[in-house]
Amino acid sequence: MRPRFAGLFVVVALLAGCGHHAAAIAHVAPTALGRSFLVGLPGKPNSRYVRLVRREALAARAEAVDVRAVGGAAAATLAVSDPAAFLEHRLKRFLVRTLLARRQDAYLRVVDGRGRRVLEWSWSHEGPSGSLWIRPDVLECSPIQPIGIPVGATYSRCPA
Repeated sequence: MRPRFAGLFVVVALLAGCGHHAAAIAHVAPTALGRSFLVGLPGKPNSRYVRLVRREALAARAEAVDVRAVGGAAAATLAVSDPAAFLEHRLKRFLVRTLLARRQDAYLRVVDGRGRRVLEWSWSHEGPSGSLWIRPDVLECSPIQPIGIPVGATYSRCPA
């Protein structure tokens, strides 16, 4: 294959949607939980950690829509085109590589390609306290699970 045709082949494959890619989301409005978490981030911004989260989001085939880090706290919103596969196969590695779960205060939100909430997780060293919401159709895909599930509740298997 000639080099100029190889480049054309790559462009055609990308336009056809071959391969996985991050969802293209221009703006995702924060939820009430996200707004309340972001208000209380005291201290100096940590641009180095923000770059790490953005880099690892790309490696996990997610778009880092909003990332903030101040002191020991961090907040991130990620957009994905394949929520079930992201939760099942790539979220755990993202959490391990960013050490997000080891921050003293953290907020993570995952949205789908339409900006709809897939997962919202926050915790604080004060208490300690936290909250978790996972969309029911992908609950079984997530490496982050609630402490308890109501008796008799059933959820579908992970579609990924």
